[in-house]
Formats: sequence, structure tokens, C-alpha cells
Amino acid sequence: MTNPKSKSRAAGATSLPELEPQMIPLNKLVISPKNVRKTPATEDQDAELYASIKETGLKQNLLVHKVGTKFHVHAGGRRLAALNKLAEDKIIKPNHPIACSVEDPDQAEDTSAAENMIRAAMHAADQFEAFAALRKKGRTEDEIAKRFGITNDLVRRRLKLASVSPDLMQVFRDGEMSLDCIMAFTLTDDHARQNEAWEVVKQNYNPSPHSIRNQLTQKSYSGSSKLALFVGIDTYKQAGGSVIEDLFAERDAMHLEDPDLLEKLAMDKLQGLAKDATKTWKWAEACLDVDYDSFRPYGRVYPGPLDPDPELEAELAKLQTRQVALESDYDEETWTEELQEEEQKIWARIREIEAIQEANVAYTDEDHKVAGCIVSISHDGEPRLETGLVRPEDIPKPAETDVEDDAEDESTSEGDNSPSGPAIELPAAMSRPDTPLNATDAARKEQGIPRSLADDLRATRHQILRAHLAADYTTAYDAMLYAMAISVLGNYRSQSPLDLSLRPATTTASREVLKDTVAERMLEALNDGLNLAWMEAKAPEDLAQMSALPERDKQALFAWCAAYALNQQLSNDTGASAVIEAIGSRLNVDVAACWRPTADTYWGRVKKDHALDMAKALIDDRWADDKSGLRKAEIAKSMEQAFCDTPQEAAGLTSQAAAKTSRWLPDGMAVGGEEIDQTQPDTAEVDAVVPADDADALPAFMSDAA
Repeated sequence: MTNPKSKSRAAGATSLPELEPQMIPLNKLVISPKNVRKTPATEDQDAELYASIKETGLKQNLLVHKVGTKFHVHAGGRRLAALNKLAEDKIIKPNHPIACSVEDPDQAEDTSAAENMIRAAMHAADQFEAFAALRKKGRTEDEIAKRFGITNDLVRRRLKLASVSPDLMQVFRDGEMSLDCIMAFTLTDDHARQNEAWEVVKQNYNPSPHSIRNQLTQKSYSGSSKLALFVGIDTYKQAGGSVIEDLFAERDAMHLEDPDLLEKLAMDKLQGLAKDATKTWKWAEACLDVDYDSFRPYGRVYPGPLDPDPELEAELAKLQTRQVALESDYDEETWTEELQEEEQKIWARIREIEAIQEANVAYTDEDHKVAGCIVSISHDGEPRLETGLVRPEDIPKPAETDVEDDAEDESTSEGDNSPSGPAIELPAAMSRPDTPLNATDAARKEQGIPRSLADDLRATRHQILRAHLAADYTTAYDAMLYAMAISVLGNYRSQSPLDLSLRPATTTASREVLKDTVAERMLEALNDGLNLAWMEAKAPEDLAQMSALPERDKQALFAWCAAYALNQQLSNDTGASAVIEAIGSRLNVDVAACWRPTADTYWGRVKKDHALDMAKALIDDRWADDKSGLRKAEIAKSMEQAFCDTPQEAAGLTSQAAAKTSRWLPDGMAVGGEEIDQTQPDTAEVDAVVPADDADALPAFMSDAA
């Protein structure tokens, strides 16, 4: 008699079907239309499967059902394709026996759906550890790559990820850290350093790969930094310097961990160049870093023109004569493409000769005897020589003269200090008399804002305001009319906001900081949109054509010209025009949306204490204290990230701090709008900014240009 319990167990076992594997020739297997996977995998995924089967064999049976003399594969289509490719490559025979499990055709679609849908992908951390385990068994990177059909570079990356601290890997497994963050930690294999960096960055609102890399490389130089380019990676390594490589970064993938060694090598090389320079100049000094204000203490001598090349002079005269002839004989009916091509070539050659003539200058022996140079490093890692610098103690004292003579020829004492020597431009400290500081200048001095930085901020603000005024005919018309009226009808009690001679503001010294800005792109877009076809006509036809322009085109021209003549100022300049500020308010100029303080344009040019004070006031004391021990250049870079337009992403700030730093502007830069606390109690005035959500901060049609 059968035991009821054993009968029950037998009944339970039949609920889990067991299929005996059968060995079926490969050439009898075809893909089944009942296979639910219709979208093919990627080529890389198929290549990995092919390599795996080639190296280790088929690890899982195919599920098939019989149709006539063939067997249709309803689960394992990718494996079947890989096996067929192995047969095509003559690695296995066409009739190679394949382990298959034969099912009833009615179960095919259910099985196929279950196999493709009821699966869980392997966690990335498990993949990393699996690769590391294979490496420990003695498998080479090449062997692992072949086994899984992937590149050696991908194997190295996965092995590198396996070197991350187990504590951090567990955080990753728990879903509290992204894969990108794990990648960032591979900059170093030091687990203690990794854990320490995580303890710091996890305090941020949203820890990012950028903040992790920044924390791990605070005491290092990027491989693309100017010092690294100047010294050379190989030279640095030969001197014993260590390097860490970021396998997951597209740029700045290499970091030099010994900044002191790198700086020493750079200084040694600079001093060698400086020594060579003393063969020509009175003195030469090597400097790792120079900024806009490094040369202000020095006077200047400039190279003078050399004798012109007679052949070039004759060629230029001949070209100019032919150019005049072409212009005089111009007639649309007789003008040909050949003449047009000739005229263009003449213009090009004239400009080329003029450039040669401008470059045909040199210092004199007298210049070399009184002046020197500073040897530094350019941004692209090349040696940079700033020549013609005259130290204050080397400037010849002017001959003693009567007071009357001094009063009559004051300008001469500013430039040429020695009747028989070279003309020396005096440094600012010697050419300007000492005058008491007003409240604004005193505040700037306290912040460490030099005159050249104030000039650049003023020029930047002017460019932004001009770009908005050039896009607003109504405001430009009123501003121009106001300027004309107070000049012609008034008694000059009011200060004109425009220069009626239509001369542009002098911003030559700030031309570098005005390049590739939002305001420059706005101005370029506006200029490209001007209708200037009428200017090609000769007078007085040009006047008639301009008068016939559509009103919109004339308004654009008027606004452009009005903005061209706009005077520049910071709002807290002594004697600043209230009318210009009113114009800016009317234009709803959002300076913070057009300009952010960077290491080059602001933070690297002010006192370290000023930067840290701003960080304490707008971020928090802890953040500022963490940066206080860094070099000035590193603080400036950190401040740039914290005060950019996306500080949460760039510096990992909280949303509250980011709302303040992303809108902060130095004193005098803001234009109109609602006043906010700039947290600078020692400053004479408090700036104002437009709220971030002001939809009219930029002209609507300029949104693309901005």
C-alpha cells in the first residue's frame, strides 16, 4: 500500500516540470516566430555573448519545440545567433550538438515571455567584484576581455571600479550613491582618502562627481594646467612626481599629486629663461603667476619703429594707386568678376603690408639698459615674456627746473624723464598725485579691488547696458533726445548720459574680459541685423535710401548709435550719473544673468580675505574655513564654482546658498531692480539686482543670442 505522505510529495513535485535535455544538431535549430523578443540587442551586447560562448561554451540550454523535422527556438534566440556565427567562422561544425530542452508548442510563448521578462540585472558592484576575482585568479586583462567580448579599456575601468573602498561600494549597493560618484572615487586607490572625501562631500545638498573629484584633487594640478604643460608630464615623472589618472573623465584625466615638486620644476625652468633674458635686458625676474596688476608698479618703454622696407613702401604705393583707380572707374554695367577679384586681392595685400609695418618695431640699446622683463607662463603653457618694464628705482630723475617751467610743461614730466634717455611711461603710482580716498574708493581698497579691476568691472557693466540699450529703440530715443535737449536748450546743470559726438567709451584696456560674453553675443546679433545696404550708395543717394527704410530698420539704427555713445560707470563711482542708472532700470538689465565673477575676472584679483568673507556671509563658515588653507589661486577657483550660475551642480551648495551666490554681484555692478543685501557692511553703497524670475531681464528677441 502506498504511503499517503510519499504520494503527496510526489504530487507536489509534478507541479514543477522537469525537462530532460536533448542534444540536437545546430543545423536543425531555427528561430521561432513565437519568440517574444523582437527588438534586437546592440552589436556590443551580441559581441559579448559570442565571446563568452566561444571561450566558455554554452552555459544554458536552449528552449525549443518541434515543428516538422526542425526545432524552433522560442527561448535563446541570441544564443542561437551566436552559435550560428561560430559555425560560420568554422569554430564549430554546422551539425554541432546543442543542449536543448524540448517543450510543448503551446508553452512556447509563455516560456519565452517568462525568460525575457522575469529577470533581474546583475548589480554593477557585483560586476566589478567579479572582474576583480578573475584578475586575482591570474587572468590577464586581455584574457578577461576575450572571455566577455569587450575591450581591454573597459576591463581596466571595471577593475579600477573594483578598487573603490568597500564601505563606499556598500553605499552604492544601498542606492545612496550614483555610479558616476563611484567613478569619481577611482582617482585614488587610497581607501582612507576616499572615505575622508565622502565624509566631506556627503554634507552637501546633492553630492556630485564634480565635488568628489574636486575634494580628491585639491592638492594637485590637472594634467592640462599651464604648469603641467610648461614642465611636461615626462619631466615631472622623471623627477619622482606621482600621477593619478581618471579613466572616466573626458578631460583633465590626469592629475599631478605633488604640487610643490611641479612648482619647483616650473620655477627652475623659468629662472633659466630669465637668466638668458638678462643677456639682453638690464634685469629679468621669474614668476609662476602674474595677473592684470602685476605690472602696475613698473614704468614702461615701448619699441620704436624701424626704417621701412623700400620695396614694401613702393608696393604699397602702387597698390593704393590701383585701388583708387578701381574705385574711381567703378560702374555696375562694366564691373566684372575679374575686377572684383583684383580689388579683393589688393585689399588683402594692403592689410598684410600694414601688419608687417606695424610689427616692424624694436627696442633700442638705451631701452635694454634701463628696462627689464618678467618671465612667466601663458595659459597654454608657453613661456611668456613681458618686456620693457622699468623699475621705479631705475627711472631717471628729471633735471631740476624752475617751478614756472614745471607748470608750463607738466605733460613732459609724465612721459620723458630724461632728455637724453628713452621715453619712459611712468607707473600709475608715480603719475597720479596722492588724493584722499572717498568712501567708495576706501571700500574698494579694503576689499583689495585694484583700479584695473574696477576698470574691467565698469567696462563689463557698460557692455551689458549698451547691449540692452541697443535693443530698445524707445529708451534709446528718449535718452538721445534728453542728451540733445540738455546740451542745446539747457544750462548744463545736468550731466549728459550720452556723448553727443558719438564716440565709444574707452574700454581698450579691458578688451580681453569683454570677449565671448553674453553681452558681446547680443551686440553681434544686433549688428548683424542692421540694414546697412544704403551705405553702399554714394552721397546724396545714400541719404535718400536710408530715409526710405522701413521704420523698424531706422529704429534699430537709431538705438545702435545711441548705445554706441553710452558713457560707462559703476553705480557707486564718484559722480555717477543717476540718469544712466535710470536708463538701466527702465531696460530691466539683469547683470547677474550676463556676467558671473570668475577666477580670472574677479576672485583672483581681490584680497583672499575679501573672498573668504563673501563665502562666510553667503555660504557658511564651515565652507569658508575649509578653503582658508588653500593657495589664493585655488580659493579663486573654488569661489568661481560657488558663484557661477549653477553653484548647486558646480560646488555642491545648498539651494539656499546657491540662490544667493548665483545672483551676487560686486558693488556697483547691478543695474536697477530690487535692492538686496550684498553682506558688505564696510562698503559705501549697496547694489541692486533684478529678481531671477524676471521674464523681461533680457529682450525677448535676444534670448537665443544670450
